[in-house]
Amino acid sequence: MSKQEMSVNQLVANIEKGYIQKPEMQREYVWKATRVRDLLDSLYRNYPSGTILLWETDTVAPTSNFAIATDKNPTSRPLLLLDGQQRLTSLSSVIRGTPILV
Repeated sequence: MSKQEMSVNQLVANIEKGYIQKPEMQREYVWKATRVRDLLDSLYRNYPSGTILLWETDTVAPTSNFAIATDKNPTSRPLLLLDGQQRLTSLSSVIRGTPILV
């Protein structure tokens, strides 16, 4: 396992382009607006916001749609989002100015 650092903008761009995909086993988006506000406040104050866990695999895994619009990307080595889906969906929605589809 290797550690790789990405900026928030890189993570959001990778979701938008379809390079990061949500495995079918992930729950649906459930955060309320107050959780999103608290996440943004934490980032603004440089507080730790948790780790994002991505898995790069050659194996085809069933995926489901994010609660935000993303491009379909048939990449042969997707990054499957194992932890951090609520945070990344929220950040992507706020930064891109797009609604969350629930």
